[in-house]
Amino acid sequence: MMKWLTALFFSIIVHILIFLSYVLFATESVEKTTRKITNVNFLDDELQVKEEVRERIKSQEKSVKKEDPEDLKETKNKEIENLQEYLKEEEMQKRVSDNADVIEQISYKVIKDIEALWIRPNSAKAGMFADFNLSINRLGIIENVEMKKTSGDRAFDRAALNAIRKYRQIKYVRNLDDQTFQAYFSNFTLRFRPE
Repeated sequence: MMKWLTALFFSIIVHILIFLSYVLFATESVEKTTRKITNVNFLDDELQVKEEVRERIKSQEKSVKKEDPEDLKETKNKEIENLQEYLKEEEMQKRVSDNADVIEQISYKVIKDIEALWIRPNSAKAGMFADFNLSINRLGIIENVEMKKTSGDRAFDRAALNAIRKYRQIKYVRNLDDQTFQAYFSNFTLRFRPE
């Protein structure tokens, strides 16, 4: 019995020593480093626009110091008008970008939904596609489907057309504003290329 206890005692001591040596020698020192990225300015859009306007005004003030103060006022007013135009244009570009993301998401969902309804014909091959022109109303109901470009395989085209007709309604367009709907979804071309 004594042999077992001494063996157990030495085993525990050896395991503790192994653990401590692992902790002391295997851990890496974590150093806090800071990185400096050069040639890149991280500014908010508004701050960047204000900074650009300030730089322009400073450069114009230097060149205009010899001129009449009324000319300086006119220059500042032009800068403010240009800033307003610039901000309006930037806001419009942001809306277009946001719409593009929404349009891509809706298009992806529609194609995946139609693929789920599609029954693959035996003659279908990788890379085949067909283009269909769809007209839908404001509720998303498909009113007209017309083949614009054939895949060259009648069975493939027929299966794709049947899947679109089964789909009947694109429910994702209900939440779009009228302008986006009219521009992108009231009448559009769908390329059916199943994967």
